[in-house]
Amino acid sequence: MSNAADLLIVDSFRKLETSASSIAEKFHTSDTNVLNIFDRFVDMKRLPLTDAISVDEVHLDMDPYCKYALVIQDFHTSDPIDLIQSRRNNVTEPYFASIPAAERNSVKYLISDMYNPYIAYVDKYFPNAVSVVDSFHVMQWIVRELDNFIRKLIKSFKARDEQRYRERTGDYAFDSDRPVHIPISDEVYLLQKYRWLLLSNVENMVYHTEPRYDNHFKCHMDTYSYDTKFFALHPHMKDYRELKEYYARFNLRNAGNPTTAAIEIESLIDLYLNSGYDIFRRFGMLLIKYKEPIINSFVMVERIGPGGIYDSRLSNGPIESINRKTKDLKRTGRGFRNFEHMRNRFLFATRKNPSIIGY
Repeated sequence: MSNAADLLIVDSFRKLETSASSIAEKFHTSDTNVLNIFDRFVDMKRLPLTDAISVDEVHLDMDPYCKYALVIQDFHTSDPIDLIQSRRNNVTEPYFASIPAAERNSVKYLISDMYNPYIAYVDKYFPNAVSVVDSFHVMQWIVRELDNFIRKLIKSFKARDEQRYRERTGDYAFDSDRPVHIPISDEVYLLQKYRWLLLSNVENMVYHTEPRYDNHFKCHMDTYSYDTKFFALHPHMKDYRELKEYYARFNLRNAGNPTTAAIEIESLIDLYLNSGYDIFRRFGMLLIKYKEPIINSFVMVERIGPGGIYDSRLSNGPIESINRKTKDLKRTGRGFRNFEHMRNRFLFATRKNPSIIGY
């Protein structure tokens, strides 16, 4: 093959959804040949660290040693700086220690979730940086707890429904090999289908006012009707939503104002600790534990997007989308056994302007 054909083959690897076998078929050659060409031209080096970097793990599970790989991303450009084989300390410590001190000292913000080893990177490797806990993961903590509350409610109503069914039909129905069909109750129906009324942010909800026929209730209902029925299922449900919304509103209105957020979070902590509800008392303790990294998440910095430069709040949102691409690549390759090859493919496909080896 000519060098031009080789470069066309290499360029085909820019698409994560494209497999080596489909590239080989397109160019009428073998899988082994296109992989060899890619490896010959592509050797992705680590990009320099910037003042704002994000870290997160991605589940590769290539072998017992490489279960969770670590992604490092430039927050300003969304380009992945590197993909490290494992997030284990015996891998990350020599990796970060090998980066020149001057480069590590330039980092001002390290963005992560609430995984404590990531937060500890600041003290270990980046002496001039502060830790930033992504706001999405803080909200996710509340939503996950409320979802568990709903799951327990569903379980209790299903147990009640089964008991009522037994009392009405007798135990013999449960002794046969045939599955027993217990009609779904109003409570279970509402909790399963309309849990979003509690879990979603009120600001993002769109209530339909035009009644629509509901096959379960056998009548026309609008969203306000579901809302009334849903929040009547448990005496604490409305309080839970309002307490969740206090944080959601605090999270939105203080973007770009870490000083104001630092003042307001103290009142929020008092509110949650004295709420009388275990879920929100624990949430108050969480805010105390991660208070400084949460406040740091309200800082705005410049990012580069398709439309140019704009101000953005520090978050792990960009790295979450990159992690999905890693999983897509893993599916496309039907499992990788060579980490270095996968790393090269991932970085080559996700960087905006990747360089290749000259020929």
